[in-house]
Amino acid sequence: MPSIPTGVFSLSRWLDGKRHPYTSSVIRILALLVGDLVGAVAINNFLIPAHILAGGITGIAQVVQHFTHIAVGTWYFILNIPLFVLGYRYLGKRFIFLTGVAIVGFSAFTDFVHVPFTPHGSPLLISLYGGVLLGISSGIIFRVGGSTGGTDIISLVVNRRTGKSIGSLSFAMSIVVVVLSSTVFGIEAGMYTLVAMFVAARAMNALMNYQQRKTALIVSVSAQDIADQIGQQLGRGATLVNAAGAYSGNELGMLICALTQLEITELRVLATDIDPNVFITILNTTEVIGRFRHPTT
Repeated sequence: MPSIPTGVFSLSRWLDGKRHPYTSSVIRILALLVGDLVGAVAINNFLIPAHILAGGITGIAQVVQHFTHIAVGTWYFILNIPLFVLGYRYLGKRFIFLTGVAIVGFSAFTDFVHVPFTPHGSPLLISLYGGVLLGISSGIIFRVGGSTGGTDIISLVVNRRTGKSIGSLSFAMSIVVVVLSSTVFGIEAGMYTLVAMFVAARAMNALMNYQQRKTALIVSVSAQDIADQIGQQLGRGATLVNAAGAYSGNELGMLICALTQLEITELRVLATDIDPNVFITILNTTEVIGRFRHPTT
């Protein structure tokens, strides 16, 4: 699947332009709700009627709903409560707030908003289109600085506390969901579930490869203040290099900071709050060797 150029879907950059903070927050929340609505349509109109499971906590909620007849959105909300509490303790306030909005919005839309449209076609087509819609939903939510909850919270907490990536957790959850789908709805449904999950992951990565590590070069007259906030809000360390403007000759500071794609939005917001004229360059990073987190105090 071809990647989408950065300029095609630069919602986070547009959100962080020069505007009132409340306006930016409202736009973020609206974008989250749009993502939630797209995800709810994928679940209600495509996957549930075809007995195809979504990945992660949503898929588990679908299985529980099948046996209890309590709505999927309600179970999704309940299953995310302990994970949200964990994230509230260890993750940034902005991120966990947006994640909470995404969880509540998705739960409400899934239970109470039903678009009068039911696709007719082969289960393969339904799994493909349902997966694409789920991927778009997750991509929008990640792009504005939130998450869909579930294993994303666990992965971020472990990464934030230890610096280790636990991609195996998502893989294990995927296996559990496929096995549950095959057991409850049959082998064929399990195969279509795997297709939907794969397509959702590809669609989301096409919008935003949120797991990729990045290196930020931050040039500012307030570099030390920005470095302090990076440590406090993101839990990341930064290297400060003395620099000077080639044209102006003004003394500047340049920060070098390794972080995840998901933290770029938070970095951009905190840096521009301190210095509206800050210059930030984001570089792709294939590997990070050494300490990838701020020392625990």
